[in-house]
Amino acid sequence: MKKLWSVILCGAMVLSLAACGGGTSSNTAASGGSEASTASDTLRVVISQDPGTLEPGKINTQTYFQVVRQIYEPLFTFMPDGTLENWLCESYEYEDDTHLLIHLREGVTFSDGTPLTAEDVLWSLKRIVDQSLPPIAYIIDIDFEQSEVVDENTVRLVTVRPAATLLKRLAFPGLGIASKAAYENGTQNWLGDAVVGTGPYKLKDYMAGDRLELTANENYWREGEPATPNLQLRFIKDDTSRSTEAKAKGADIVITLNHRELEAVDAVDGMHVVTVPSTNSVYLMLNSKKAPLDDPAVREAFTYGINLQQTAELVYGDFGSAPSGMIAPIVFGNNPDSFAEYWAHGYDPETAKQMLADAGYPDGIELEILVETGDTARNEMAQAFQAQLAPAGITLNITQLDPVVLYDRVNAQNQHDLVLSGLTCSDYEADNFLNQLLPGSNNIKMTNFDDPTFIEMIEQGATVMDEAEREKAWQATLDYLMEANVMIPVWHKDLNAAVADNVEGFELSPAFEEHYYQFAKVN
Repeated sequence: MKKLWSVILCGAMVLSLAACGGGTSSNTAASGGSEASTASDTLRVVISQDPGTLEPGKINTQTYFQVVRQIYEPLFTFMPDGTLENWLCESYEYEDDTHLLIHLREGVTFSDGTPLTAEDVLWSLKRIVDQSLPPIAYIIDIDFEQSEVVDENTVRLVTVRPAATLLKRLAFPGLGIASKAAYENGTQNWLGDAVVGTGPYKLKDYMAGDRLELTANENYWREGEPATPNLQLRFIKDDTSRSTEAKAKGADIVITLNHRELEAVDAVDGMHVVTVPSTNSVYLMLNSKKAPLDDPAVREAFTYGINLQQTAELVYGDFGSAPSGMIAPIVFGNNPDSFAEYWAHGYDPETAKQMLADAGYPDGIELEILVETGDTARNEMAQAFQAQLAPAGITLNITQLDPVVLYDRVNAQNQHDLVLSGLTCSDYEADNFLNQLLPGSNNIKMTNFDDPTFIEMIEQGATVMDEAEREKAWQATLDYLMEANVMIPVWHKDLNAAVADNVEGFELSPAFEEHYYQFAKVN
């Protein structure tokens, strides 16, 4: 390619847990362009999803958090290079293995000028649990009956057991802190007066199905940010249409192109493509509570009836990678050796057909797979599985749904057979994936796999403070999940974006794709 940039992240991320300084935190990603250059006052970004709401933590998708992360900020943040930084948290201390004191930065205010307090932090986290919102998986081990406000600037978080990775999980963008007073004293409108955060931008205008206009938070605690005072986020669902928009130079940044258009976009004068490995993997999810998939033998037949390597290469080429473990290669706890051994049998539809017959389905089975509308690659992947499974006697019917509709269908439980969906290890560790499969979390409804042994392995692994021992615990847990055949990894995701050559300071964030537009400047 003419100028395709690729950032390779090492698997063992170095986490910097030292407390940051004040509002002038030295962050390499925050460096703007030359002050002598003339900068645009608006950064124009195209993303794939209309959020529909600006309620923190309401929807569990990467594109959604690309929006709300501009308004609400968490206590900690993973930077694009994988380091963990204190954010709204000035410093912290463990009183013991289950009691964590969080000291907030002094002088941080919300966009309405009111001060950030410990009460706002505790309320923001607790409402996630009270309303069973998707980020509950990240704080499922916090005991809010015992957690408390110590003083205006300090909150004590108490966990039900030792939580080795809690700090990293608190960086999840769905755990952004909102103003309790703005919500309780207003109309509780998450597209209006409740939208008050500490982030670099605040709400200006929202046009459903079209775009979101944000403007700089004049009370922002980080000096000199955002680098561009106005942020426009336009919504284009289809990835091919986003690629066309990039080729037409209709925006400064276009997130997630059709991977087959990367070279064409990169060849456009004035644009370039950036790619990075991510912590996300795509899975074929099997509902273990709905017949015939409630039979382990039927689920095992799928491992013989689909061709993972061929499908990944057919659909994605050399973009991303075929599955090499239950989680992405850059994530701590990945299990490539056992995964390779388990899948050594390869594609064998005849064996799959015989397994179905032995399970009582000599005439085969007919199932439905749900896929998000507008995701070209996942729909092509579903079509590939459809063709591969046919000789095994499995008829696969593909249903495309908008993301919100798809999740509503899954949340109804036992109203679906299979789903193609992605899960992210946003703290670069296996627990962040596994916690999303615990009872009470949102994504467990895709598989309904509530096996007691599996749940106990996750909970026990989270208590292991020694890193080497914790890695072994995660690998054993992932092996157990792999052998249950309720989640089959089908692709390790790469991220991509088209960026105008005159944009400085923008990097893709592999953690949860919550890209930080506050650093970007358009010359």
